[in-house]
Order: sequence, then structure tokens, then C-alpha cells
Amino acid sequence: MSIRDEVLNAQKIPLRHLAELNPRPVSIRQETSVYLPMEAISEFGPADTSRRRPSDELQRGYSYIADGDVAYAKVTPCFENGKGLVAGHLPDGHAFATTEVTVLRPWPVLDKSYLGWHLQSESFLSGGAASMTGSGGLRRVPDMFALTYKIPLPSLATQRAIADYLGRETARIDTLIEEQQRLIEMLRERRFALRVGVALRGTDQAAEVESSLPWANELPAHWRVVPLTSVARLESGHTPSRSREDWWQDCYIPWVSLHDVGMMRGVKYLHDTAQRISDAGIANSSARLLPAGTVVLSRDATVGRTAIMGAPMATSQHFAAWVCGPELDPEYLWVLFEDAMQPFFDSFQNGSTIRTIGMGDLKAFRIPLPPLDEQCRIVEFLDEETSKIDMLIEEAARFVELSKERRSALITAAVTGQIDVREAA
Repeated sequence: MSIRDEVLNAQKIPLRHLAELNPRPVSIRQETSVYLPMEAISEFGPADTSRRRPSDELQRGYSYIADGDVAYAKVTPCFENGKGLVAGHLPDGHAFATTEVTVLRPWPVLDKSYLGWHLQSESFLSGGAASMTGSGGLRRVPDMFALTYKIPLPSLATQRAIADYLGRETARIDTLIEEQQRLIEMLRERRFALRVGVALRGTDQAAEVESSLPWANELPAHWRVVPLTSVARLESGHTPSRSREDWWQDCYIPWVSLHDVGMMRGVKYLHDTAQRISDAGIANSSARLLPAGTVVLSRDATVGRTAIMGAPMATSQHFAAWVCGPELDPEYLWVLFEDAMQPFFDSFQNGSTIRTIGMGDLKAFRIPLPPLDEQCRIVEFLDEETSKIDMLIEEAARFVELSKERRSALITAAVTGQIDVREAA
């Protein structure tokens, strides 16, 4: 009988008859044991076992894992991302993990690696996601789902043959994915270096340079360095009273707020916003309606996110805005903010603490100012060259996504008998 036929004809048995759920620890003699928080657990790859905690502490309320056990993350989004591990060669032979994992200890009839592949199959992941309880980021797969989940149980030899096949084939796919991910990272670095280099040197890289700004070591000698406020009008925003519902309902004026920061990454023009306000809201607050072409910059939270207003808009107090005068192209200022000045914006963050860029800081901004026609050439050149790199990044990202889909489909096909792994090897 082929492996395919054996799997297809094998009896499907609930996991509660094949594994022990969340086994309790045996007597731990070491003073410390390995601790596995969620970030130490990968997608069924090697776990980071470098963290240790007192064993007495870990035995009270943490998930116990010993060599030979199989565990999977049960909380969203870690479950959907396929986080888990097949435990083997753990320091001291055991570890304690976050309580957000479910641990299964296979009985002798069930191979641990075969079980691990089933936990990565589409049928297990989709079924687990559908069974989740809770709300928002606290949704979890109930342990009862694992106990009632049925898997075909061919002979141990067949289970190991399937596990060995998937180990080999997914390793090949993973290698290709890693190569493309390295390519994407290299392309992103090249993209950033290109944009910074051209923004601060122009399209003529042979031009004579001189040092002028702390965050721009070399600028063309014929460029000016000016206070930004000398070529653009600085504006700040405000939040109208939330107690006046009529200022926020059925409104038409786009209002840039922290809700829009996420969509600003790499986006030149902002054409709409998550929230809108009314004329009355503007009239009864310090918010101002600013013209299309105004460049906005986030002052706190995610410091340095920027975009150009694609229509007249107002902003919250979390943003600064510049209405550019005739000497400054808004798209060139956006390039400076988006790329060249990011190291400068990073200086406003100290470790995990981010301080607001105050009005004094904003008024002190100094920028390089090429002649207007050169600003336009820089923007046009960067648009063209950046689009080429972005296309390569998109192609590599599509390859990664298709490879991940192929990997998932291969796992599902192998563990459910849709392919004969002996013939496919």
C-alpha cells in the first residue's frame, strides 16, 4: 500500500486519545529553568532558550514543556501566524512557557514531528481560528478544540516518512523565502540611500560640496541653507471639543489625526482622513483649514511621519504643517522629511521615550534649499528611480507570499494523504 493510500484509509482519531493535554511538571531540581515568553517561540523553528527564571516561580502558573512535547500558541494573532514548537534538546530537558500556549504530549502511537506538522496544516489553523472565543486581541483557541481535532493515524513508519519529507521540502522553500527577504531588505536599504543621497546632493553627484547641517554632512556649495520658516508658513492644529457631537457627525472637512499616521508610511499625498469635522468645529477651535499642498509632519507618537495634503484639510495638535512659499516645492520638502531628516527626527526619541517636537524646535528647523528647478529635477528623478526599486520589492514580496502559500499547501497535502510523499521525494 502506498503512503498516500495508507493515510487516506487511516482512522481519524481525536487528539484527546493520542496526547496528554498540558502535562504537569515533574519534580524540578534546578534552581532556575528556561523561560519561553511568546517572543522566544518561532513558527515551529528553534526557540530562544536564553532566558531563565527561578524554577519555584515558574512552576506556579506557567506552561510546562519537556523534550518530546509539542506546543502551539493559542492567542491571536500568534495562532494565525503559526507559532509553536516541537520540543527537543531543551536545556535540562524541559522549559516553562507563557500560559498562552497549549502543550500536547504525544502518546507512543503518535510521532511528535508528525503532530507538529498537523498543527501547521490549513485545516487545523482555519478550524482553530473559527473556534476562537473572546474579543479583540484577547481571542484564544479553546483547549477543547485541540482535544476534539481529528488526525489520521497511519503507522509510525509512515508518520515519520511524512515528517521527514516535510522537513526536507519546507527547508528548501524556507531557504528561498529567506533569500528573497534578504533581497527585499537590501533593496530597501538601496532605496533609502538613493533618496537621501539625491535629496542632499542633487542629481549631479560631482558638484562641489561643503558641510552645512548636523544631519547633512555634505551639501552642494551652490545650495542655500535656510530656516524652514523663511520659505514656508508654519501652522499647528487643534482638536475641537468632543462634547459637541454635531461638530463631528456627518461632516465633510478632512481632519488629520493620529488615526492617519499608519497610512502615511511612504505615501506622498494624503487624500482623505479617518475623521472629519464641520465648519462649526473649525470656527469654534484653534484648528485652521489649510490648502491642498500643505506638508504635514507628526510631532509625537510616531515622530516624523509626513504627507502632503491632497485637498484642503485641518489637523490635530499632534501635527505641524507647512504651507510652502514660491521658493519651496512641497514635494521636495516631503522628500526631506520622509527620508533625509529621519535621523534628525530619531534624535527626539530617547530609548522607549518619545517627546513631542515643540514649537521652538519646529521654528528652528533649517533645510537645504536648491534652486526651485533643481528641486523639481530631484523629485522627478527620485519618483522614477524609486518606482523601479519598488517594483523589484513588490516582485520579491509576491514570491515570498506565493512560497508561503505553497509551503502551507504542501504541509496540508502531505498530512492528509493528498500526495504520496515517497513518490514526491
